[in-house]
Amino acid sequence: MASITSNGGPQPGQKHRSSHNFSTVNIPSGTEKLYWEVVNNSNTDAIRFRVKEDVSIWTDPIIFNSLSSGSYTGIIRNGKLYIADPSNTGGNSFTVKVYAVK
Repeated sequence: MASITSNGGPQPGQKHRSSHNFSTVNIPSGTEKLYWEVVNNSNTDAIRFRVKEDVSIWTDPIIFNSLSSGSYTGIIRNGKLYIADPSNTGGNSFTVKVYAVK
């Protein structure tokens, strides 16, 4: 459903954001939850991250906290999500894949 490349830490000039925005707007009907997988980093099992919503005026709210590879979450349909506050990355980028689970 979505594949997001994230820096191993905040993007230049950012405190929390480590990826560009991604969308979960087109979740297939009948989806009951989302499955999050971390790949393309030697520390995939140790990486933790947040998902935040990109808002223009206020502080970006945390949508999902303390996610890791193998996490399941509820559904959110949003076109302005991003990866934030990654830890245990070894300073290297990683990819987050999001799957719709029925």
